[in-house]
Amino acid sequence: MAGNRGRDKNRISVLIGEDSPFMRRMIADSLETAPDIEVAGTAANGREVLRKLVELKPDCVTLDLEMPRMDGLETLRYIMSEWPTPVVILSGHTADGARMALTCLEYGAVDFIAKTMNGSRFPVDELISKVRMAAGVDAGKVRFAPSAFDLKVARPPATGKRVDSMVIIGASTGGPQAVMEVIPGIPADLDAGVLLIQHMPPNFTKYLAERLDARSSIAVKEAEEGDLLVPGQVLVAPGGMHLLIEEEMGRPRIMLLPRNELQRSACPCIDFALTSAAPIFRKNLVGVIMTGMGRDGTAGSVAVRKYGGRVLCQDSETSMIFGMPGAVVAEGLAGEVVPLGDIASRIVEHVNGRIPAGADYENQ
Repeated sequence: MAGNRGRDKNRISVLIGEDSPFMRRMIADSLETAPDIEVAGTAANGREVLRKLVELKPDCVTLDLEMPRMDGLETLRYIMSEWPTPVVILSGHTADGARMALTCLEYGAVDFIAKTMNGSRFPVDELISKVRMAAGVDAGKVRFAPSAFDLKVARPPATGKRVDSMVIIGASTGGPQAVMEVIPGIPADLDAGVLLIQHMPPNFTKYLAERLDARSSIAVKEAEEGDLLVPGQVLVAPGGMHLLIEEEMGRPRIMLLPRNELQRSACPCIDFALTSAAPIFRKNLVGVIMTGMGRDGTAGSVAVRKYGGRVLCQDSETSMIFGMPGAVVAEGLAGEVVPLGDIASRIVEHVNGRIPAGADYENQ
């Protein structure tokens, strides 16, 4: 590319934006352990990131949130407004860091990495994996587009009523941006419980739930052990925990299990949630598989179909990554493949019975 002479076009070029010399070196050394990645350049502040972005035209940018002269969020806004490029945010594992990372995702960042996890080592493998994934995202799908929303008067969930229908939404990369459109579109009087399984680290899901609750008429909270499933409430699976549904005295409730380090599945796992819910809710279960990399949700969709439930998938055009919904579609498990803007209304139609069970599969 122009301005990047001598670059190996078969390798992913990365621009590192980080004010700490120690962290710049650590990030660069980590990326250069991967044979398919090269560090095109580094920048110590936001203005330098923008200058080198124009000069080097990298495939991906890693961006620290706390930089002098122009912080990560302001830099990201300029990138997405003027030179849309896949960005991976490096966030501190703090409350402020989590909130800012979620804002960055709304502003167009592809994904984020928590720099430290309770004092553990720098997440080299996660960094490499997310840079590879981000570099493969179509630049047309990364843009400055914070969600428009109206603050609404929320109605409390029907705490005394047994839930008979269930909606489980699963998402990964690109999911935080996408669910900010879907959840606020679900009415507070939906006669179903809703679970959101978003691949995300511990602590970050708490702030995702708070953000969604502030923007939605339906009540949203992070799930806790033993929570009853009730109509008109969205429960967000906590990061680092697998969420399953069990019946106790005829009432479906939440069971949380810590991640087993021997398990290769994402955590929280969409497959686990769907598979546990399918025999309980049967034809009254709607599974929604949204943007994300990998195949999480495919095995769970098999269970949903086995017990007579329905499966909706986000389409390729509106998915940042079509991996998860694409895998479900490829296996012939998707009853419908719909654009992001139609998912909320289709959920309501299914729950209200305007689409009879099985009708969405008749023409497959």
